[in-house]
Amino acid sequence: MPEQLHLLVTLQDLDALIKETLDKDRRAEMESLGFSLENMGPLRDAREKLTKRIDARYLRIYERLLAKHGRAVVPMEGKTCLGCFQSVPPSFFSQITRDQPVKVCENCGRILYLLID
Repeated sequence: MPEQLHLLVTLQDLDALIKETLDKDRRAEMESLGFSLENMGPLRDAREKLTKRIDARYLRIYERLLAKHGRAVVPMEGKTCLGCFQSVPPSFFSQITRDQPVKVCENCGRILYLLID
């Protein structure tokens, strides 16, 4: 997986953790399991460090998609985007280059990555 794509997937996972800590019911559930959620500073600091490593154009796309869909980065299974469940064209695979390792679904616009068995 290209580094920028890996960073975007990691950012999405980190954002999901932060979002869960803000949900009142989810927070109570996690605290009942013994997780301490008093100091969320390290998670926010990790997010800040991570965003500095992501190319600004990809970060803008990610933030826009996150606000619109809730999940900005989704896997592809076979030739299907698992965000919108539409097929991607065969040319998708030949368009992935070193200069543009991050590709988006032509239908929903989400950032795609391949699931590898």
